[in-house]
Amino acid sequence: MRLKFLLLSFCSVFLFSLPVKAGQLVFWRFDPSSNRLVFTTNGGVQPKAILIANPTRLIIDLPGTTFQRRTVTQALGGALHTLRVGQLDARTARLVLELDPGYTLDPRQIVFRGTTPEQWSVQIPQPQRMDSAQLSNCLARQNCL
Repeated sequence: MRLKFLLLSFCSVFLFSLPVKAGQLVFWRFDPSSNRLVFTTNGGVQPKAILIANPTRLIIDLPGTTFQRRTVTQALGGALHTLRVGQLDARTARLVLELDPGYTLDPRQIVFRGTTPEQWSVQIPQPQRMDSAQLSNCLARQNCL
């Protein structure tokens, strides 16, 4: 009886110590005509997003997801300057949409839709140009949102 208990304990410790395989970011695309970002992983993911300033960037983290390549930068043109895709840490892939200086987004108008746990779209509102007073104010406060 004691041998069975020791064997079962050993097996459970071994199984719980195995690393969990992270999903992978397998596809992304930004459509400038509709300001829509779509991405697909090979495992379920719950994106986390934040909008930060100087310059304005929409950061989308994909916990439990890896990106198996070097950082990729895609020039977009217009007020939406670039899209960068890379690895934040060992278990988090990151997508960064950077706006040109002097532009901002209304964070309330950013819409995330998960068609499945693996497929997501992000509708980006039309960037708005800040006038010089708004730009000076937000730079002084370090908050341009």
